[in-house]
Amino acid sequence: MRPDGDRAGGLGGDRRGIAALEMALIAPILLLLITATVDLVRFANTVLTLNRAAANVSDIATQFDTLRAGMTVVKGNEVGVLFLAAAEVARPLDLMTSGSVIVTSVANMGVGSRVMWQQRVGTAASQVGVPGGIPALPAGFVQDSGDNAIFTEIAFPFTPYLLSGPWLGAGGGVTVLYARAVYQPRLGTLTSLETGA
Repeated sequence: MRPDGDRAGGLGGDRRGIAALEMALIAPILLLLITATVDLVRFANTVLTLNRAAANVSDIATQFDTLRAGMTVVKGNEVGVLFLAAAEVARPLDLMTSGSVIVTSVANMGVGSRVMWQQRVGTAASQVGVPGGIPALPAGFVQDSGDNAIFTEIAFPFTPYLLSGPWLGAGGGVTVLYARAVYQPRLGTLTSLETGA
């Protein structure tokens, strides 16, 4: 028989508290993985929402035979309708406050592609070009003489949580997500915006 103070195997025999110690060591890693997973889902959802909004705005724009300049919707064919549509499709993202929506008409009127007009909400620069300028068209996108296309660009700031920023390219800061869609008008060309009453 052994005395009570004598433990078999020395220090290796007492295993009390091992589970708590292991959990304390693994908890930060689990927290990081959970945060990164939540951020990855938020990131993917935001990218998909922006792409859907850009595609819907271009699709809606190309269903008009004419578009009118103006953000206030009076007759229903004002460019402002497109920005209202973008805001609705992108919910719960607040595009009108935090993001930028740019709608651009690009046409080849016989002298090469040119930016015919551009309307925007927000401050992001267009990657397509400026009105009157030569557009930066996507690779493989060719316009024949008489062709017209409506580009919709959406830029939106995405702020990941602190721990997953480096994995999402933000380095702990804000990264600007960008979506673009291009459609051809269905009912003629949209090379100019109507003005006046």
